[in-house]
Amino acid sequence: MLNEKLLSVLAHPADGAISIVTNGADGPHVVNTWNSYITVTSEDKMLIPAAGFVKTERNLNLNNKATLSIASREIEGYRGKGTGFIVEGTTRFITAGEEFNHMKEKFSWIRAVLEVTIVSAKQML
Repeated sequence: MLNEKLLSVLAHPADGAISIVTNGADGPHVVNTWNSYITVTSEDKMLIPAAGFVKTERNLNLNNKATLSIASREIEGYRGKGTGFIVEGTTRFITAGEEFNHMKEKFSWIRAVLEVTIVSAKQML
């Protein structure tokens, strides 16, 4: 599901912002993180450190689907430099276990890890 272009965006040293959109009782909610914070597992899941994300977690407890916008001006796209993806996935918050401990070693400030299981990843640019 995660193609080489998307993996290149996530791995690029020029950090890019990633938007995470969830839906709750009061409508859509957006939070941001950095591409360098994301760890991709061998199962093509994304692990995202969460310090805040309180409303995001509340929304995902009602509806575990999220949409992520992931982009980089540095990676070649369809018409030149710059590409972006819309990633749809199902989610869960992890607060204990091997994956949590691994992420906690990298990011001491986290309270949880947002795990995104990719359902679709579409290149937009």
